[in-house]
Amino acid sequence: MTALGWNVRKAQALFAHAFATMTEYRAEIVIWMISGSLPLVMMAIWMALAADGPVGGYAAADFAAYFLSVFLVRQLTVVWVVWELDREIRLGELSPKLLRPMDPMWVHLADNVAEKAVRLPLVLVPVVAGMAWAGVRVPLTFEALGGFALLVVGAWVIKFFQQYATGLLTFWTDQSVGLERVWFSVSMVLSGALAPLDLFPEGLRAVLPYTPFPYLIDVPVQALLGRLGGADLAQAFAVQAAWGAFFVLARWVLWRQGLRRYGAVGA
Repeated sequence: MTALGWNVRKAQALFAHAFATMTEYRAEIVIWMISGSLPLVMMAIWMALAADGPVGGYAAADFAAYFLSVFLVRQLTVVWVVWELDREIRLGELSPKLLRPMDPMWVHLADNVAEKAVRLPLVLVPVVAGMAWAGVRVPLTFEALGGFALLVVGAWVIKFFQQYATGLLTFWTDQSVGLERVWFSVSMVLSGALAPLDLFPEGLRAVLPYTPFPYLIDVPVQALLGRLGGADLAQAFAVQAAWGAFFVLARWVLWRQGLRRYGAVGA
C-alpha cells in the first residue's frame, strides 16, 4: 500500500475513534452549546434597541438574522485544544503520545472535527427555528452557501492553529491559558460577536480587514446573509488563507522548538 493509502487509513481510523467517543458525550455537547448562547442574548438586546427603528441600517429582523448566524458560526468553530495542551505539557501527559508514530496534533484535530460532526445537526435545529420565528430568509444560492461553508472552515483553521500555537507556549511559560483568555476577549469584540462590524467607527473598520478577527465571525456571517460576494468574497478567502497559513507555520515552529526544550528538562 502506498504512503498516501496508509495516511488515508490512519485518518479514517482516527476520525472513527473520535466520532465514537463524541457520540457518547452528546449531552455534554448540548451543555456546551447552551453555554455559547451569548449571541442569542445580544440578539435580544439589539432587537430591543431597533424596536423603534433601524440602528445603523439594521432593523430588528436584520439583527435577528445576524446574531442567529453568529450563533451558528461560533458553534461550528469551537476549539478547546489550548487547555488540553496546557495540561499535557505541564503534567507530562505528552510524553507517551510522543512514542506514537504520528504528530499528536492529528489526534486533537480528529477530536475537533468529529465533535463538529456531532454538533452540526444539534445546532441547526434552534438556528432554523429562530430564523423561521424572526421571518429571516437566507439566500439559498451557491455563492452564499458555498462561500459561507468555506469561510467557516477557514475560521476554524485559524482558531485551531492559533490555539495550538498558544498552547505550545506552555513549553516556556505556565501562562498560555491566560494569553488565550486575552486573545478571546479581544476577539469577541473585534470579530463581530457582540455587534455587527458595520456599526464600528470608520477608522477601526478600515484597519480590521487586515487582522484575523473579522474572518472568525463577521465575514462568514455576511457571506451567509448574501451581503458578501464577487471580488469581496475572493478577497476574504485570500486574507483568511494568509492568516491560516501564518498560524499553521507558527504552530510548526513552536512545536519543533518546544520539543527540544521539553526533552532538555527530562519530561
